[in-house]
Amino acid sequence: MVVGLADSSTNPSRYVVLQNAKAYDDQDEELGMAHAHIEVGGGLEPCYGGLVHISLRRMELELSLSESAQRKLGITGGIAVTLKTLENGSKLEAALRKICVAEGIPLDLNSSGRD
Repeated sequence: MVVGLADSSTNPSRYVVLQNAKAYDDQDEELGMAHAHIEVGGGLEPCYGGLVHISLRRMELELSLSESAQRKLGITGGIAVTLKTLENGSKLEAALRKICVAEGIPLDLNSSGRD
């Protein structure tokens, strides 16, 4: 499952990608790659694991990261993405749900605008 969000569909300068595999093999385990893959655009190093919570509330997606994931990605704090549209909101919710269920990551969804 892959979730990719970018500031432009043709020439992105900022983006975030979340990815997990349907199954991890022994080599993934040995290399520490048996976790969700996180990539933040702009030439930063990607990270496996360290995603501790995902929240999608209305037009805001928040990814909470462990301290080690923050260091690996070269950022401080989590990742916040303001969505321009919820045109594909149900697809985004479904993809986030699949990743979170597979990885055991807590998920908070409320993209409908109701609390």
